[in-house]
Amino acid sequence: YNIAESDLGEISPASETMKLASLGMRGVAATLLWNKAHTYKVMHEWDRLKATLNNIALLQPHFDKVWEHQAHNLAYNVSTEFDDYRQRYEMVREGTEFLTRGVRQNTNAPRLVWYTGWFYGQKLGMSDEKVQFRRLFSDDELLHDALLVEDIAVDSPEARGPLGKPDNWLVGRLWLNHGYEIVDSGVKIRRQTPLNFYETGPKWRIKHAESIESEGILDERAQNAWQMADDDWLGFGTRSIPTTSPFTIKLNQLEDLEAQRDEKIEDFRLLNEEAFAAARQARIDTLPAAIKEYWQKPESEMTPEQRQLMPSIMKGLVPDLATLAKTSDDSVRLESVNIAGQVKDLNERIQKTIGYRTQINYPYWKTLAQAEQEERTVTARRLIYEAEQANKNAELDKAIELYEQAFVIWAEIFDDYPLLTIDDTAEDLFNSVRRYMVAIDSQEIPEDFPLATFVSLMGEFGQVDARMYETVRQESKLAAEQRRIELEEEEKKRQIEADKLDAPKGDPTPKGSASEK
Repeated sequence: YNIAESDLGEISPASETMKLASLGMRGVAATLLWNKAHTYKVMHEWDRLKATLNNIALLQPHFDKVWEHQAHNLAYNVSTEFDDYRQRYEMVREGTEFLTRGVRQNTNAPRLVWYTGWFYGQKLGMSDEKVQFRRLFSDDELLHDALLVEDIAVDSPEARGPLGKPDNWLVGRLWLNHGYEIVDSGVKIRRQTPLNFYETGPKWRIKHAESIESEGILDERAQNAWQMADDDWLGFGTRSIPTTSPFTIKLNQLEDLEAQRDEKIEDFRLLNEEAFAAARQARIDTLPAAIKEYWQKPESEMTPEQRQLMPSIMKGLVPDLATLAKTSDDSVRLESVNIAGQVKDLNERIQKTIGYRTQINYPYWKTLAQAEQEERTVTARRLIYEAEQANKNAELDKAIELYEQAFVIWAEIFDDYPLLTIDDTAEDLFNSVRRYMVAIDSQEIPEDFPLATFVSLMGEFGQVDARMYETVRQESKLAAEQRRIELEEEEKKRQIEADKLDAPKGDPTPKGSASEK
C-alpha cells in the first residue's frame, strides 16, 4: 500500500527508535509533549521549546499538522517575543527549516510543500518587518545552501530578483511548483481546495513584482517582472481545476463556454423558430415596465447601472429549452432534446467557472498583470515615487511637477483599465493627491485636474462606493479587451515598419553587366 517508512519519505532512525521506546503509548507521549511545548513557550524557554518540538516531530513524523502548527508557532508566535528584528528573523528561519525537515519526511504531502512555499512568501514578504526580512533573506547564504540541498534552485534566474540575489517570493514560488509537480504525478491534494492550492504560485509572481516596485525598482526590470507574472497567471487560467461537481474547469475559458452556449441556443432556435419566438415574447411581456423602457435601447444610451443589468436580463429572456424540446416536431425532437441537455451542461460549467473566478477575483489579477507590464504604468509609478521623495526633502516645486506628470498618465491608465481604480495601491495614489493639494496650498482640486473622476470615486474617506465598484468591474472587461486589441494593432504596425526597414533595397548592378551575365 506504499505506506512503509521508505515510501513516505526520508527514514529517520531516531524517529523509529523513539516510537518503539514509547511501548505503544505514543499518543499519550505526544499529548504530554504538546502540553510541554506550550508551557515552554509561555515561560520563554526557547531551547527547551525547540527540543520538545523535535521530540514531537520524531513521534508524529507523518502528521502534517505537527510540522505546520509548530513552524507557525516558531515564526509567528515565538518570533514576536524578541525586540531585535534580526532575532525575529532567526526564529522565522527556524520555522522554515522545521518545515523543510517535514517535507523530507513526507515526500507525498503536497499540502506540506505548499505550506512551505506559502511560508516563504507570506511571512517574509508581508510581515511588519518585511523590508528587513527580505534583505536578510537575500543575504542568508547558509539558508541558500540548505535550499540547494533540497533541490530548490536559488542560484537560478527563476529565484533571483532584480539585484541578482534570491528573492523570498520567487523562492516560495519554486517550492509551490515542486508541490504542483507532486500532484501532477498522481498524488491527491488533501486538506485544501485545488483552487487555492494552484493559485498561490502565480500570485507569488505578482507579489514579487509589487514588492520590487515598492522598493524603488521602477524600470524595465519591473516591467519584465510583470510580464512574467502575466504569463504565470494566464498559465494558471488554462490549468484544469477539479471542482465539487463531476467535471473540471479552466478559469480563462469563461468566454469560450459562453460562446458555445450561445451557439447551441441559436441552433435550438433555428430548429424551433416559432415556438422559441413565442416563448421569448411571453417572457418579454412579463418584464417590468421600468426595464422595458431601456432594454432595447442602444448600449451607448444606457446608464452604467442599466448596462450592468443587461446580461442578466438577456439571459432571462431565453426560454426553458428542455420544456420546448418536449413539444418539438417529431423530426427535430431528438436533436432538440440533445441540444437542450448540452446547454444545461454548459450553464452548469459557466456558473461553476464564474463562482471560482469570483472566489479569487481572477479577472482583477489578470487585468492588473496586463496593465502593470505596460511601460507607461511603470513610468507613472516611478514619477509618483520620485515625487514622494522630493516632497519628503521639501523640494516642493520639483514634487509638484512630478505629481502632475504622473497624474496625467494615471488618468490615461484608468481610462483603459477602470478596474485599477479599486486596486490596493489606489488608496496610496489618493493619498498622493492629498499631499499634492497640500503642496499647491489648495483645499479643492483644479477644474481641469486629470484625476477628478477618480478622486470623486474614492469619496470623502478614500473608499470606493460599492455600487460604483460593481459598475467598474463590469466595464473593465470591455475596456481591457479593447486595450488588448489596440496593443495588438500597435504591435502589428511596428512589425510592418520593421519589416520595411529590413527589406532588401534591390540589386544595384546595372543591366548587361558582367556579373549579371
